[in-house]
Amino acid sequence: MKHTRYLTEIAESLTPANQPQGFGELFVVLLRELAKGRPVSRTTLAKSLDWPAQQVNAVLERTTSTEYDSDGNIVGYGLTLRETSHIFEIDGRRLYAWCALDTLMFPALIGQTARVTSHCAATGAPVSLTVSPNEIRDIAPTDAAVSLVLPQETADIRRSFCCHVHFFASAVTAKDWASKHEGVEIVSVQDGFRLGQELNRHLLQTIPSRKS
Repeated sequence: MKHTRYLTEIAESLTPANQPQGFGELFVVLLRELAKGRPVSRTTLAKSLDWPAQQVNAVLERTTSTEYDSDGNIVGYGLTLRETSHIFEIDGRRLYAWCALDTLMFPALIGQTARVTSHCAATGAPVSLTVSPNEIRDIAPTDAAVSLVLPQETADIRRSFCCHVHFFASAVTAKDWASKHEGVEIVSVQDGFRLGQELNRHLLQTIPSRKS
């Protein structure tokens, strides 16, 4: 594949190696709780993980992009209850994702199929697709594309990566947009899904077998 080296570089830069110990396990459990469509308390997270509260708090303190409500419950990390450009519907529940790549990754991690609706970052035209844990289908427009960047060295993954990862209605439109934005690479939605699957494999390798 043309973008293999680039996708490998992104996969390596996004792996949880520099994250706090236990991040991968907490992240997957948190995604599955958020997918239920309601805020997640630290108590719920600790119970689901079978961790002491102090361990949950220690990991969350180093996960700087996490979104909280006024009661201190978690409402977003990658998958969010707060509105973004990327709608992520599961069983009639409307959630949102921080970026285009999130929508391609998360169905496999939560074990559910999602209907994704977004828009072209250049023209505003609608982009939609169905993402199951194992495949993507019903991509419209069929030539839709995704922008990617190499993440910077920072704990704030949303600012350094997610804010630059969009859907586009066509590869031509995407490449025109990318020509005006330094460091951006354009890949097909299928290639974006492949990257998401590779990232998932890296992530799941960090989780103890009893939880994976």
